[in-house]
Amino acid sequence: MTAPPLRATHVGARQGASRRPTPVRLRIAAVCIAILALVGGLVATLAATERQDATSAAWQNAEPLMVTAQAIDTSLSDADTTAAASFLQGRLEPADLQSRYETDLTSASAAVAGAAQEAGSDPEVAASLRTLSTDLPTYAGIIQEADFNERQASYPLAAAYLAEANNLMRSSILPAAAQVYGTEVRLLSDDQTQAVSPLLAILAVLAVIGLLFALVLAQRSLSRSFHRTWNVALAAATVIVVVLAVWATVALATQDSGVNTALANGSRPVSTFTDARILALRARADDELTLLTRDSDPSYQADYASTAVALRHLLTTSTGSRGSFELAQLAQAKSAFASYSRVHGQIRLDDTSGDLSSAVVLASGSGAGQLPGVSAHLNDVLSGGITGSQATFVDATSGAASDLDGLVWGLAVGAVLVAVLVLVGFQPRIAEYR
Repeated sequence: MTAPPLRATHVGARQGASRRPTPVRLRIAAVCIAILALVGGLVATLAATERQDATSAAWQNAEPLMVTAQAIDTSLSDADTTAAASFLQGRLEPADLQSRYETDLTSASAAVAGAAQEAGSDPEVAASLRTLSTDLPTYAGIIQEADFNERQASYPLAAAYLAEANNLMRSSILPAAAQVYGTEVRLLSDDQTQAVSPLLAILAVLAVIGLLFALVLAQRSLSRSFHRTWNVALAAATVIVVVLAVWATVALATQDSGVNTALANGSRPVSTFTDARILALRARADDELTLLTRDSDPSYQADYASTAVALRHLLTTSTGSRGSFELAQLAQAKSAFASYSRVHGQIRLDDTSGDLSSAVVLASGSGAGQLPGVSAHLNDVLSGGITGSQATFVDATSGAASDLDGLVWGLAVGAVLVAVLVLVGFQPRIAEYR
């Protein structure tokens, strides 16, 4: 009576045994999952490395070069404006203006030399730096000739030399400086784009999802085939993958946020305030050169009109989300330029009505409501915007780079450990066939 059940049990046992994967299949599964763990770890490590390297390059290389290029551009613009202001004062040049002019040229020359050493072999930058190195001494020589003629009371000749120097500055020197600055801004933008590149991160996410699915499926299959509730090694591997995934997700998200903050509240406002500062200095030089040349060259006021339009547009046009600091500085700059425009209008009114002496006094006086005072206030606001935005960039970018500290090694070591645990987890089941 008991024989049939015994036969059935025997057959069932044989059928259960037949459903077990063969040792070859177990080895293949173990090796495939281990390889998937190593590949996933490699891709995740490469994603973290790429982002950290690009973030560090933006912070340690591209941004300092952009600052150097910005210093060249603004120092040269300020030197040209200061030279015109100095001549407008008359034969006895104010010592502070002369010192400021010399400091600007010295700073620009030193920055050009520094940029030549740091910029590498970029042909566009190299050509622009050669132009600066060649034309700056020429510019300084023309200013010396203007100074000599002014001391000899040859005012028309001095004004002609000053106009020639200004033409060299605007036609050759400042465009070369702008080329260097524009190239460094582009290189910084490239680094920032690479620092948030999603390609490798997406591949890493897909690899991790695939690895987790494979681990869960393997544990479920082994549990059913071998009647084991837990596989400690595979469970530990799963926990490690989850921990690494959470760590990487948080670190990359924080780093991404830091880079975007550096762009929105750092490098982008620096470009805005730098462009505005150069335009503001150019506008003042136009007013001063108009008076120095006794309105003989209408191109200066024509240039002022286009410069003023560009400056107003820069200070009022929104190009996306702006931080509170940038908005506050832009509001101050807009107000400061409105004050400048009122003084400019009065100077032009005095000059065109024949009261040249009043126009010159208003353009060269030391009062807070005269041209040098309102121009200095506008320049200070814009300079403060540059400095504050640079500080924001450095803080945000350095913080973004540090967010990935340790993650690269953690991913690499974790991937190897998971691969080892997978092989260890399958080994006891394979050994049961011996």
